[in-house]
Amino acid sequence: MKIQCECGHLIHDGTDGLGHKAHFIPDRRWNEMWDALDEAIEREGNARKREASAMHMRRLIGDMARSAWQCTQCGMLYLENAEHNLRAFKPLGDEDVSGILSGGAKKRV
Repeated sequence: MKIQCECGHLIHDGTDGLGHKAHFIPDRRWNEMWDALDEAIEREGNARKREASAMHMRRLIGDMARSAWQCTQCGMLYLENAEHNLRAFKPLGDEDVSGILSGGAKKRV
């Protein structure tokens, strides 16, 4: 997938583990996700039932999660809505928001 940012930069999404991409779960579905996870973990049974529970969790989280991408040039955020359409959000002022989706502390150079 490629997203053309308003600044002209092309945002690439062609692999896993990207520092400019994130997945998020809306708060209104957060407890539902944890309840389903608890149920899958606590469910006793044979390997086939555990595998079915794991696949159910993957489907549930896949259904709940939305994707987000950040332009590495201007910091613009692109978020998917419930219909998987992109919405753009500009950073305020000239605050440095680069790496906000990276999942870790920003490395200082």
